[in-house]
Amino acid sequence: MHKILFRIHVFSFLFFVALGSLATSHHDTKTLIKNLTKRIESGESTAENYYKRAIEYRVLGQIKEAEKDLKMALERNVNFTVARREMTRILSKKGKHKQAILCAEKVIINALTKREKSSAMILLAEVLSNAGEPSEAIKYSSAAFELYPNGKIEWYLLHARLLREMKRDGERPETLHTGYQATGSIVLRNAWIDSLLECHQYETALPIIEKELLESRLKSSWRLRRAKAYIGTGKVNAAMKDLRMCLKELNQRIHPRNPDMTLIADRGLAHALLGNINTAKNDLTHLVQIGADKWITASLQKAINSIENQ
Repeated sequence: MHKILFRIHVFSFLFFVALGSLATSHHDTKTLIKNLTKRIESGESTAENYYKRAIEYRVLGQIKEAEKDLKMALERNVNFTVARREMTRILSKKGKHKQAILCAEKVIINALTKREKSSAMILLAEVLSNAGEPSEAIKYSSAAFELYPNGKIEWYLLHARLLREMKRDGERPETLHTGYQATGSIVLRNAWIDSLLECHQYETALPIIEKELLESRLKSSWRLRRAKAYIGTGKVNAAMKDLRMCLKELNQRIHPRNPDMTLIADRGLAHALLGNINTAKNDLTHLVQIGADKWITASLQKAINSIENQ
């Protein structure tokens, strides 16, 4: 009896601790903003405090307030690099491309090490890409790798995306494979396999896909990849079977209230490859409406365009 009561007390204690943690995390951002505002208003109006508050505003999606605070931070410290990087991203997101480019250029000028300068070049490449200037952007992403070859995962992904925009798809597998070997990133490995399929290198991609299908519990993305390879090698019936099994799994996994964007994109692509073009378009429209990034919608959009132009 004592043991049972002890367990109940322990469970109750842990439950309320967990509940308190959830409540705290829920209110953390607003509480931090309130505390930082008190500091700023009481005389601690430092660049660091304005920057910290800007980050919290961004977390809440209050971009206008974040931009104001970043301006205040940079007025107090013109060499505050992390604040300038954040300002660059916000300006780019708001479509203020010229201002974002100038801001990124200042980050490059203020860089002290090769790694910092390369990172700043990648930032400028991203801004130029958002501004619709991929030919300029790829100059900076290439220069970043020349200066500092050991790049981050997002560097390789950005450079590969720019190669696609420049219609230099044949170079993408090598870039992504190099990144995968350097970092061991599963994201880069999957992007490399996708680039192999896009470049019709099915013999290289298929053994990796088959291995993943044997080992993975969730198989929809790998069935979709294998279906692409089968279509490319003329095994249409096998591809149709994979696509139908892919859709069956995706329909079970996609949550109606809070759906995963990548799963919706996969579902749309499976429908497109099965010839259900209107259903694929519906998924694409839904993704655009909920603000999906271009890298999520790119393959689906390309498949729809390809089928419609046949």
